[in-house]
Amino acid sequence: MKFELVEIVTKDKLVHQGIFHRPERVGKRALLWVHGLTGRFYGDPKLMNMFAEMCDQYGMGFAAFNNRGHDMVSGLRRINPRKESGYDRETIGAAYENFEESVFDIDASIEFLLHQGFDQIILVGHSTGANKVCYYAATKNDLRISGVVLAGPMSDRLSQNTDKVNYEKNLLKARELVSAGRGDELLQGKHFFPITPKRIISLLASNTKEDVFNYADTKNILTTFSKIRKPLLMIFSGNDEVADRPVETIKKAFDAYTKSFDYTSIIVPDATHSFEGKETDFVEKVVSWASSL
Repeated sequence: MKFELVEIVTKDKLVHQGIFHRPERVGKRALLWVHGLTGRFYGDPKLMNMFAEMCDQYGMGFAAFNNRGHDMVSGLRRINPRKESGYDRETIGAAYENFEESVFDIDASIEFLLHQGFDQIILVGHSTGANKVCYYAATKNDLRISGVVLAGPMSDRLSQNTDKVNYEKNLLKARELVSAGRGDELLQGKHFFPITPKRIISLLASNTKEDVFNYADTKNILTTFSKIRKPLLMIFSGNDEVADRPVETIKKAFDAYTKSFDYTSIIVPDATHSFEGKETDFVEKVVSWASSL
């Protein structure tokens, strides 16, 4: 499958690399893949090829970009015309990223697809990418978006990757460091990757902007998610190793709180969080749904 290697520049001047596939029979729709925590656009070539191949059959474009949360710690360029090189170097990645700024990454990716001639964009967010897509779709009245897919929408706070034994202690320490002006220090052993106190709070505390999948709470449940009115596909992994409770129970919570006028939720049986071995089923469900809008 033929891809173009491309770059985008966000409104806050970060430069991201990605891939783009233009179908032979070009239509108006395009899928935009938003990767998860510590991910990257080239992290799963098999899945990217499958998406491009199936999108091609329906005349849909396909693009996937790095975002400011790619890899654990990353060096990103930020455009700076005052520098002789034309840019500054910044250390970001999943350890340092500001979740609320993820809207700049998604917006720039959408702009890229618009410039390629597509005007009906379907956002497909996986894992923490689903958090970002959920937040974007809920807070931005973006008429360029014709559909939203949230794949593997698991809570990072409740995830099996979270240290349950030291959870409260780690959050308390993170808050103390932020109060002391040390919120950007890189800490080891507090999560499954090196992470800053600010990022610990965003990712793992309750009632943060990032905590959009709070399906286990007893109040203010899925309030951000409930703001999505666009056509919405929820797609779950039947054997999601991140889930702390039966996936069917999690699905029922989303089903109960959605306010989308066109809502579908699906479980892919026997699939892991990243859909290994079930990629064909996953991709077919996403692309066929998008083509039906």
